[in-house]
Amino acid sequence: MKTREEIYEIEGAALLRTISTYHTLTYEQVIRTFNRKPETIRNLISSLVKQGRIFYDPDSNLICDRANRVDTPDHAIIAAYWVLLDFDKALVYHTSGEFPVTITFFSEDEEYEIIYVQPGQELLINHVLSKAKVSANRLLIVSSPEQANQLHIPNVIAFCIVEQDGKVKYYRKGR
Repeated sequence: MKTREEIYEIEGAALLRTISTYHTLTYEQVIRTFNRKPETIRNLISSLVKQGRIFYDPDSNLICDRANRVDTPDHAIIAAYWVLLDFDKALVYHTSGEFPVTITFFSEDEEYEIIYVQPGQELLINHVLSKAKVSANRLLIVSSPEQANQLHIPNVIAFCIVEQDGKVKYYRKGR
């Protein structure tokens, strides 16, 4: 049986890696990232906050790697992370992406890209991704079905709408 210190060391390193990779996530996202009892992760978060290694803002419910990120959270990362959490059981590896990809992850033997499409950037995203030579499955986060109709990108397996509470709705064009 692992001691409390061993659990905190392993989980603490993973939590710090997650926050330093994505910079800002909601409290609930961090709790759901780990398969341990939520109370254990809550205690770990409290400990890391007290040590000044991460920052928690209870008003916005955000956990950040730097205190000033609370004022300018990356909503694309937060939305994409909700999509990522839906694949939690099959995740092998995940990391933040490079524009236009928000998050890249691997699930068993497949690669996925989660792409957040800011309203008004449809033409840019179409142009950039139509030229990319990628075999990854793509999940596009959009603000509405109408926005999805403006996107013509290869390898899109689903369009997603992420609600404020983290619920993700998936659908395909033309269905």
